Amino acid sequence: MLDGLRLCAALMVLAFHYLGDDGRQLWKQSTDRLHPLHRVAEYGHLGVLLFYMISGFVISMSAWGSSLGKFWRGRIIRLFPAYWFAVFLTSAYLHFSPHYPDTQHVTATQALTNLSMLQMPLGVENVDTVYWTLWVELRFYILFSVVMWMGTNDRRVATFCWIWALAAVLAPQSGVPLIVTLAIASYAPFFIAGVAFYLVRRRGGVDGELLSLLALTWLLAQARMSAICGTHGRASLATVAVSAMYGVMYLVASGRTDRITWAWLPVAGAISYPLYLLHQAIGINLIHVFQPTLGGWPLLALLTVGMLAAAWLTHRLVERPGTRLLRNLTKKRVATEHAWVDRPGGAATG
Repeated sequence: MLDGLRLCAALMVLAFHYLGDDGRQLWKQSTDRLHPLHRVAEYGHLGVLLFYMISGFVISMSAWGSSLGKFWRGRIIRLFPAYWFAVFLTSAYLHFSPHYPDTQHVTATQALTNLSMLQMPLGVENVDTVYWTLWVELRFYILFSVVMWMGTNDRRVATFCWIWALAAVLAPQSGVPLIVTLAIASYAPFFIAGVAFYLVRRRGGVDGELLSLLALTWLLAQARMSAICGTHGRASLATVAVSAMYGVMYLVASGRTDRITWAWLPVAGAISYPLYLLHQAIGINLIHVFQPTLGGWPLLALLTVGMLAAAWLTHRLVERPGTRLLRNLTKKRVATEHAWVDRPGGAATG
């Protein structure tokens, strides 16, 4: 079920970027006239929040009982092959494409820095603006690494959630940039909720502590909703949508969706990340290019199908081989380190 939710989240974000603004520049006319789905699509940015909730759940599950080194190797292997390809492809496309108001000329330094996924803390512009969410995700990994370093167990993870929730409340008033950066105040409630839902799964149900924790994260989330939405939709309706996400995640955590084993779900989960990485800058540029000749609905349909196909090809031809390559390289490195340590005098002669 989580795989299907990942694809839903990616399609929500795609709909937001293609239809969510007023469309006067993108479609040359109001999206209200061109695409009646605009009123729904303007809430598509909430798909990012669903991604964060899923991430809290999945990272807790995959990290439980794992070593810190193994966790980070797994994250690098999972995230970087498709990301490196997306940076290369998007940079090349924007370099050679016509320059429209919402595209940019990508410099070599910018593209190379983006390959690190650390461009935002380094003060370098994203090649594609969707990459901003990856820096948020990386900060969650850094925070969760503290729990892994201490050793994951039910009590430590629950305490981590409470401390992070408190930090998210206090950090904006602290005036300390490092604390503000690490607390991720606007998005912390969604990661924490995802972790709490995984604890629901482990405990076999919602107890008083987890109910209190989930209620607190929901209250913090709705308090941040106006800032998260900005001019994109009404905060009250966004809160309703987020409440529905909580409901769906509870169904997953409680095991009520375990019987849903449709054959396409693994494919949906596999293509969601490449789809997210590839759809915005290239897709918006293609709308500028082909909108005068193809019109609204045909272009939207072709572009969505094309992006899904590109995501599948990226997964099959880039992500899977790249993942295998990185996994094999890290295994060889770990094996070499173990052989060095295990040889007579190895640990003392480095």
